Amino acid sequence: MNKRQFNLKYVCGTILLITLISGCYADKPPQEIAQYFWDAMKVQDVEKARSCSTVETRNLINTSIEQFRDVSVTLGKVLIDGETTTIETMLHTCKNGTETTLPLFTILKKEERLWRVDYLQTKNTMKEDSSLSGIARDLEELGKKLSDRVDATVGEIKQKIPELQEKIKKLGETASKKIDEAWQKHATEIKNEIEELGKVLDDVLNKEEDSKK
Repeated sequence: MNKRQFNLKYVCGTILLITLISGCYADKPPQEIAQYFWDAMKVQDVEKARSCSTVETRNLINTSIEQFRDVSVTLGKVLIDGETTTIETMLHTCKNGTETTLPLFTILKKEERLWRVDYLQTKNTMKEDSSLSGIARDLEELGKKLSDRVDATVGEIKQKIPELQEKIKKLGETASKKIDEAWQKHATEIKNEIEELGKVLDDVLNKEEDSKK
């Protein structure tokens, strides 16, 4: 092998290495890099995911990305602010028959004219949002328990309504009988008192008329 051939192979190898490390081209928009990154995470391709990550954070990507296996990613609103891009991201997973949607932000930084994912910042937004999601799930479960309890209480009340109606009816009948008995017992006395009151009123009225004459 002559020196020229060696240099040519060296140059080709260097170009290939640079291509593998960058993994993405300078003319790629940030949302395309983000999609490329999450596609790699989905299939557990650590090297490809690293190739689209910032130099400082790419080594944080390792076999622990198991949590992203088979995720379905939806990218939303893109905000480009100078050398930083923030992309609304939704990760959809299905574990043990339960579908979960995890909201986060994919953060990209520009390095040597290439957009790369800042894995650390991206992961931190996931932690914050997952905490909020956990609180939301707890509140939802609490609300469901309260709703179930209210439904159970209403059901119990509905079952007791006929019984309560019967008691009220009997109470009303008893009260009515007692009123009738009291009236019968004191009717004569009351009648006499009313007659006496009538006589007194007549006397007062007669005296009033006499005084005017």
